[in-house]
Amino acid sequence: MNVHQTVPRSDCASFAKCGIHSLAYCRRYGENECGPCESVRRKPRNRVWVNGVERKLCTHCGQVLPLSRFFDRISRHKGKEYHSKASWCRVCQAEAQKVRNRRKSLKTTIQ
Repeated sequence: MNVHQTVPRSDCASFAKCGIHSLAYCRRYGENECGPCESVRRKPRNRVWVNGVERKLCTHCGQVLPLSRFFDRISRHKGKEYHSKASWCRVCQAEAQKVRNRRKSLKTTIQ
């Protein structure tokens, strides 16, 4: 059974900016309870700022490209929408789709 604890665990090493709650606690309940305290959010690891433009690393080709080169993704969970960017750039996804379509067309012509 999960128990809602207001006191951080003694073995917790990561605390939020306020120093009162743990980082995990603030990520989960920060918006409702802390009020003036900012919600702690994770920073994307594969994004960088270059000349004032936010760029992202394509995990397929390895190039650092502007965010406009990535498709938007929306995932829904428990009534909430989470907006993010795809991990592959549009060019890599298009190439993968071409290969997939060729394979499918070959299978249908053989049968």
